[in-house]
Amino acid sequence: MITTLIEQNHTLAPTLWQEVENHLEQERQRIFDEILNYPPPIPACDVQFNFLLAQRAEMMQALQQLREISGADTAVSHPLLSLRQFIQTCQFFDDTRQAQLLAELEGVLDEQRGL
Repeated sequence: MITTLIEQNHTLAPTLWQEVENHLEQERQRIFDEILNYPPPIPACDVQFNFLLAQRAEMMQALQQLREISGADTAVSHPLLSLRQFIQTCQFFDDTRQAQLLAELEGVLDEQRGL
């Protein structure tokens, strides 16, 4: 039963899960590129560089949290509801992207309720 529910979550919303992960991966790459191309002043004394390092760590935590949600045991929690909360609270989505993803998710949840 649990496996069936997880499969349904990913069958009904495979592109949604992929969209969220792709967006975070693009943001991760943007942050990594900024760090890689950062000019050579003394990094330990540079506030912007330290901010990028902190942002990189937060991005890695967000990706890990997304992966944990996507494999969540549905007996404990509903992965799509957890995904909604993740999208609402993740700092790496601007307002427009967040609204788009939440609208798509609501559509998937509506379809699932109809099952």
